[in-house]
Amino acid sequence: MLFTLRSRILILVFLSTIFILSLIFSQENEPLQVSHKGKAYSLHPQTYAELPAMPSPYMTEEGMEIVVACTKSKKYTLIPVTVENGEPMDYKQRQWDKIGKGRQLDVDARDFPALARTGLHSEIELDQTKTITGKSIGEVTYLGRPERSSGEGFMSCDEDIISVLKGDNYLVKKLGLTHPQMAKPLFHVWNIIKRHEKKGGSIGGIDYFLYNGRKVYLIGSESGKGWQESIFNDEILGAYHIEIGRDLDQGEKEFLNEKYSNLSAEQMTELIKIL
Repeated sequence: MLFTLRSRILILVFLSTIFILSLIFSQENEPLQVSHKGKAYSLHPQTYAELPAMPSPYMTEEGMEIVVACTKSKKYTLIPVTVENGEPMDYKQRQWDKIGKGRQLDVDARDFPALARTGLHSEIELDQTKTITGKSIGEVTYLGRPERSSGEGFMSCDEDIISVLKGDNYLVKKLGLTHPQMAKPLFHVWNIIKRHEKKGGSIGGIDYFLYNGRKVYLIGSESGKGWQESIFNDEILGAYHIEIGRDLDQGEKEFLNEKYSNLSAEQMTELIKIL
């Protein structure tokens, strides 16, 4: 079950295409300050001793998205995390200084027009899909199964890419969300990482960032020596190992204790770490 859950997260991030309205502000025209309720705040790397009185995440009138983060030295900083189309991630050419956010707003509207229009897949369209980004369903499924394109694979041996997309779509709808809404917080994490790399640093100095009243801890981010090829014809190359986490609330702990009452305290601790 844990493998399946982790696979679904990978699918949502790497296999689902993203549709978000174009934002006015671009990373090339980033301001030095933002304001909220008449008070001006300087952006990262500026820090504050007191927690800024603004929501996190927060979108300015110009369309810039910001999260409030806390450093290991217990100072607060405002980090721009706008979801947008940035420079492509050109790992293969070893042009590390040109690695950008990637194409975060692109959507495969040719194969999935309903997804582009609504943020959710159409079951009818999925049933009629024969190719994705020019590759046949059979080829994508072959590459996505374990021991093919990657060791663990992006789906189990008894799944195909269409059944995975249908399952993901059902889960997203059940949560009352769309694929862009599911992906956006993960893009925010990625953009925090890229922000620090652009400034010549790492996320090691960040303890956590605030997200809808919860603390999300940046446990680690490490770039690999190589990359994971996408199973589609796109620019995506998996080259980072990223760990994030947050504390479970009391309701979540009670759910896990009831659902997995057969586990020992040590096993439950390990389960919580994975989740």
